[in-house]
Amino acid sequence: MRKGKFRQALGTMSLALASLFVFGACTHTPSNGGETQLDFDTRGLTAQEYSVANLTAVDDYGRTVTVIDPSDESRRYVGLFYFTWLGSQGMTGIYDVNKLEQLGADSPLYDTDDTTGASPTHQFHFMSEPLYGYYSLRDPWVIARHVELLTMAGIDYILFDYTNSVTYNDVVTLILQTLDTYRLQGWDVPKVGFYTNTASAATIRNIYNTFYVTNQYNDLWFRFKGDSRPVIVGVSTANGGASDQTDASQFLSTSDPLYSYFNFYESQWPSTGVANDEKGLPWLQWGTPVPNMNGNISVSVAQHSDESPYFSEERPTSSRGYDGYEVHEDWWLGQNFGWQWDNALTYADAGMVQNIFVTGWNEWTAIKYITNDGQGGAGSTSGWTGRDVFFVDGYNAEYSRDIEMGKAFGDSFYLQMVSGVRTFKGNEAKKYRMATKTIEDLSDLTAWDNVFVEYADFAGDAMPRNGENAAREPGAYVDNSNRNDITSVKVIHDDTYVYFRVETLEPVTEYASGDEGWMNLLISAGDTETSFAGFNYIVNRHPGENGKTSVEKCSESGFNWAEAGEAEIYRSENTLIYKIPLSALGMTADNVSFSFKVADNVQFDMDKELNSHILDYYISGDSAPIGRFGFAYNK
Repeated sequence: MRKGKFRQALGTMSLALASLFVFGACTHTPSNGGETQLDFDTRGLTAQEYSVANLTAVDDYGRTVTVIDPSDESRRYVGLFYFTWLGSQGMTGIYDVNKLEQLGADSPLYDTDDTTGASPTHQFHFMSEPLYGYYSLRDPWVIARHVELLTMAGIDYILFDYTNSVTYNDVVTLILQTLDTYRLQGWDVPKVGFYTNTASAATIRNIYNTFYVTNQYNDLWFRFKGDSRPVIVGVSTANGGASDQTDASQFLSTSDPLYSYFNFYESQWPSTGVANDEKGLPWLQWGTPVPNMNGNISVSVAQHSDESPYFSEERPTSSRGYDGYEVHEDWWLGQNFGWQWDNALTYADAGMVQNIFVTGWNEWTAIKYITNDGQGGAGSTSGWTGRDVFFVDGYNAEYSRDIEMGKAFGDSFYLQMVSGVRTFKGNEAKKYRMATKTIEDLSDLTAWDNVFVEYADFAGDAMPRNGENAAREPGAYVDNSNRNDITSVKVIHDDTYVYFRVETLEPVTEYASGDEGWMNLLISAGDTETSFAGFNYIVNRHPGENGKTSVEKCSESGFNWAEAGEAEIYRSENTLIYKIPLSALGMTADNVSFSFKVADNVQFDMDKELNSHILDYYISGDSAPIGRFGFAYNK
């Protein structure tokens, strides 16, 4: 049963019980009996499709992402609000509300006269710090990771936020170029469109003249199945009052050729209380989300009230911890997000939802305003700060709506979104029979020619970083930990061993003595109660002589390991082979079922606890798959 599952797991139940909750809707057959296995997998999935379908993860609270079957006859879509403004806002420095709050009652955050320069009025402030730092979207390193994260999440499309009539065409161009690079590698990357609102007609004309007059990115425009027109959202003369805009001279006429060129959806604002059931696409809804008659519905991380004060205890819906009834102190569990997903999935089960639009990925900032100064639009004191200072649409880590990983809340909201997408779009996982094979000679690479269990990883994502921050300060973020760019992994087993063949974009670097991060293989097998983010074995931290290497088991939760056995490795050009005894991984011939990840040169942030190091797998070196994810084998 889907109904109520997300709210129960993410809101009211204890962390002890949370460890029993399975994120997705999918189950799997135990490898050692129970349900009848299907025959060999004949779905014909590409390595990229197979990788996404077989993602697994365990978050910090014991909640899991599980395997799905991606084939689905009824097409459903999940879109995501994507903000392109970081680095284009004229910031004079980096200001962080979450950190300024911690300075207490005398914090410069509450200074209306900007006497310190640490929190200027009318300047954009970050609500909290993103995992990738206070980045600019002119940083190709960040864009590449966004594309990878959203592709692995199964996001069908992103809509760029052009709602305030400001265009960010240089940033969008970089994103389109990056999307196209990975599309050509065979990845089902998110398609794109634009969400406009203020001065909609002029903004759409600018967008069309910049991006649509040529066919350069024609393969990237988002289209609903059966309609050749690219989707755009705006305010037309058929809006019907769904938008908050009232100047009809700014609306796009339905007789305009651009209206016919696009599959035009109407901007729908929660403050109007008007649903355009024919063509409305809501970016956010207050209270319980309800679908339009056209099958569109909004799901948001936090809602934010339309009344001042924006962030007060009297306006609980602004919190990520709101569950429709109350605010939970452990808001990082995402009670509001879970409650909203619950409702959308319930309507989907009733056949009323075909498209979920999620708000949002990476808003991160809001302007610091002063009450009654004539520039902010609010006439009352902010109830949250208790001072004559307020922010619109976001405030701190709790009172913001960013899904992207953050240093204050980790990756829990990202994984929550991944789970919702897979529940909505995927089918229940099926148990396929796995082929077996013995690799007698590790140096014989042709032995892998008829091994078809293959997982792909993004090629080129392991790139150096030298990026500016959102205040356009060059060289703010530098990372040269990229080394071995993992591109694919093949796996096969027999009654005694499991074999991995890892391919890299360039020849695999030689092992340097003492390097514990060289081409590690993390495995989740058997009882994972004691584990590092669900992985209870690690291979190759201590390569030895004569092709031997280490197998270690997690000795206590976190990145803590003890010797568990020995494996073999073989390196040739851009290939690395692992041969690991099943017994060293606690498996037997009749129970070969695990998940794994390959990682190289991940640099740990030593300021964090050991059990938080899984977040470093999103940032440095290369990981296949990215971040916390693993690939499932025979699960």
